[in-house]
Amino acid sequence: MKIPMVFGLAIMAGFSAICGYAQSSEGSWQIGFEGQVYPAGVIPGLRISHDLAERTELNFRIAMNIADRGDNGEHDQEEGEGPGFSFGARRFLADNHEKWFVGLRADVWFLEIDWQDTVNRMASGTTDITVFQPTVEAGYRFGDHKHWSFTPALALGYEINVKTDGEDVGEGAILLGGLSVTYRF
Repeated sequence: MKIPMVFGLAIMAGFSAICGYAQSSEGSWQIGFEGQVYPAGVIPGLRISHDLAERTELNFRIAMNIADRGDNGEHDQEEGEGPGFSFGARRFLADNHEKWFVGLRADVWFLEIDWQDTVNRMASGTTDITVFQPTVEAGYRFGDHKHWSFTPALALGYEINVKTDGEDVGEGAILLGGLSVTYRF
């Protein structure tokens, strides 16, 4: 089932409004590096977060998604990459934005996937896709309690190809493991 691009844009506009509110409110900011891995790729990126309330954090990420799906797509071989961004929110169990948390995130990826079929016919091509990827996450933040923090997390989501220019390529459930290192100011 495909989600219309308008729906994805509406979700992003809502997160943008929330982030606009965060800028006008008091609270600390964190900036740093975030890396995620999943069975078919890696996602390195830059992350910025804002503590909105005692237990709530909003975050934004700009990243590059590098995928090598092998034959776990619509074709015998699929690989590619592309930039993207994420908006998310986390709810911590402790009042100081540390320790255990759960969260929601919405990613948008602009990927160029090179594919090849070798089993039934010799064919190859390139497909440009826009992917909407909602995820739920859980993790644990620890650090020096003043500036540096380290946050391992696991996320479960679903990749939805909302726009495809070329032949269909893989989409579906995704499990990601990640680590962010941030500096609070």
